[in-house]
Formats: sequence, structure tokens, C-alpha cells
Amino acid sequence: MEYVFDFMRLLSGDRAGATRRGGSGRRPAPGVLLQLRLVFYGVLLGLMVPVIRQIDWAALVPPGLKVEWPSGFGIAWPAGHLRVPGGWSKAADAAAVDASTSANAAAAAASTTTGALATAAGVASAASTAAAAASALSGGKAVSARFTICGHAKRIDCMVDGDTFWMAGTKIRIADIDTPETHPPRCASEARAGKAATLKMQALLNAGPFTLVPIKRDVDRYGRKLRIVERDGKSLGEALVRTGLARRYGGGKRAPWCRTGWF
Repeated sequence: MEYVFDFMRLLSGDRAGATRRGGSGRRPAPGVLLQLRLVFYGVLLGLMVPVIRQIDWAALVPPGLKVEWPSGFGIAWPAGHLRVPGGWSKAADAAAVDASTSANAAAAAASTTTGALATAAGVASAASTAAAAASALSGGKAVSARFTICGHAKRIDCMVDGDTFWMAGTKIRIADIDTPETHPPRCASEARAGKAATLKMQALLNAGPFTLVPIKRDVDRYGRKLRIVERDGKSLGEALVRTGLARRYGGGKRAPWCRTGWF
């Protein structure tokens, strides 16, 4: 600090006062290099002060931490309160703790109630969907759904290819037709025809309610439900046959698409 005072005296023009200590033999006057350092630190501090003032210190406080000093000093955070000597009184601390405990209990109760209601709604919705799917698979009621193209996500209502689709999480094979393969196609022409057949059957299913009519066999060897898809008593598979994107199928070995000259 003596160097600082000497430097300030030098800046003010009091050279005698600045060198007085150097003449007593106790300590020499500050050198030029030290003075330049002090000037540098002073300028640096002056440049930093405006920046420090612009910092949003509240953003640096961890989430949930609140610093208050109504009288003295104290810190409140979700886990409790910290009272510094001379800060909040015990009564104020107790009241704050009670209020925080009550608020946390109310929030927990509300969260539990909301979660229970959401779970119950989800279970009811799943049960309703399962019942509707079971009724549709039995051929007792017309159903409708919005079908997409199956991807890597969970398969609920989507098209695998022109003769296979998922509905309400159940895989269904259209029993009266056979369409070109897409997983994988055997040739480029089959790939193009398979994609066109998939999009055409997707449009037919999305056009309105349809009925899934059971046949003698309930499932095939791959576990797919075997059903004929009808609307107003007419087969949607037969409609796809008329477009040239499918052929009738009654069981047995299926002929390949790439060597029959079908395309």
C-alpha cells in the first residue's frame, strides 16, 4: 500500500513526499516499472467495472436458490433454509419452513392426483382401443383408422406393403390378394409396383370405414391375422386387382413377380 500512496503522490506532483521514505533508508521510492504496472492494473480495473455491472448475476444462481436479506442475511432453497447469525429470526424461519412444507405437500398431492387421473384415462383408452380392435377382427363392426407408412417407430396403424398392414397394434394380411414385395423386392420393377400398391391400398383404407371379414384360417404361419377387407360388401383387394397392382390369391405357393412378365 505504501507504493500505491507514493505513486498517487507522484501523479499529484508531490515528489518530495514520494521520495521521503527513500531518504530515510527504510525503503526506496517506487521504480518506473512498478508505476507502469499500477497504471496498467488501474486501467484494466476501469475497463472491467462496466462489464461487471452488466452481468446478470441472478442468471448465475443455481435454479431454486434464493438469496434474501430482509434483516441480516439468509439463504432459502428447495431443501430448506439457512439462517446466518444476525439474519432471520427463529420465528420467521419456522414460519417460512412451515409454509414451504405445506406448499410442497400440496404440490405433491396435486401431482399424485393428476398422475392417477392420467393413468386411469390411459388405461381406459387402451381398453377401449383393444375392445374395438377385437370387435373389428371378428367382423362384427366396421372400423376406420388413419394409416401411415410403417417405419422404425412402434407400429400401430400403418402399411407394411400392399397386402399387409397394422391396425391397433395387430398385424393383418389381406387374405384374397397378393401384391409385389417391398421387403425386399426382387427386382427394380417389383420395387416400383410394390410401392404403388402400398400407396393405393393406404388410400383405399383411409377412404372410410371398412370391415375385416374372417376366413377359415385365423392366422398364417407368421402370426398375421388373415382377413378379407370389405367396404359396402365389396373387397378392397379386388379393387386393387382391377388397377393391375395385385393378383387374386387363394392360398398356396405364390408365383414370383419378376419372372412372370406381370409388369
